[in-house]
Amino acid sequence: MGEFAAAGGGLFSVGHCQPSFCPGRGMCFGPENVKGKPIKKQERIFRDEAVLKSKKTKQHREPLTFYFRYTFDAPLNESPAASFDQYLDDEHRVINVIFPDTAKTQTNKEEWRIHMPAMQVLFLSVYLALYVKLRCKSLGKDYPPHVPHHISKILELDITIGEIRGIAGYDSSDFNLSIKGTIFSDRQGTQSWLKNIFDINLSFIVPPLLAWVPNNVMRNITESLGNTMMADRKSNALLLAVADYEKFKKEKLKTAVNSKKLRGG
Repeated sequence: MGEFAAAGGGLFSVGHCQPSFCPGRGMCFGPENVKGKPIKKQERIFRDEAVLKSKKTKQHREPLTFYFRYTFDAPLNESPAASFDQYLDDEHRVINVIFPDTAKTQTNKEEWRIHMPAMQVLFLSVYLALYVKLRCKSLGKDYPPHVPHHISKILELDITIGEIRGIAGYDSSDFNLSIKGTIFSDRQGTQSWLKNIFDINLSFIVPPLLAWVPNNVMRNITESLGNTMMADRKSNALLLAVADYEKFKKEKLKTAVNSKKLRGG
């Protein structure tokens, strides 16, 4: 299942629904009308003071911090004609396996914006948009310390938070997420192993709406969400190793056979 080390606790699992709450779209302060009735000056002052008090409270709150290390190995039936290194070169394909059933936009050559499905935190539906950078590295150049230099190729993932919605008065600066991942084939004699290693750092300030939840309970909730996300990653890794890579090999073989026929071989 992997390892978990906490400076506090853990993470999330996340589709497409409209948020129940939208930061920046809550109560209006100013001469705007609410249901056709002008806001009285005294009410406006009271609400302004409430917002300032909420901001001050948030500024003095210590963030909860968490660390996960997730590892997963699976046997890999590699083919010389369609190696796993070749599979990793198809980044569009790989990202669709890692993040299935999500809306994706490629922002540049290396980066994708991923809109994750909703995750339920107590009575809130929370929506995350992630930025995911993919980089292939080979021959030991600039490998992270935990990857042996004899590995021929790795795919690095760098995941950060882009946007968080669904919590009134909460914005992305209150929630910091950093995930560093590596995927590669480790060949040991005639056997190959798919290796997945993910280091996850998370910190967040508990929003005023959830300030009534004790810190130890919030840590337990976060750890539970983290374990759920890790289980999802494990399922996707298995899909990567068993299903989609096998499909990739068959496609390569079919292309090679067709090419041979065209050449009259």
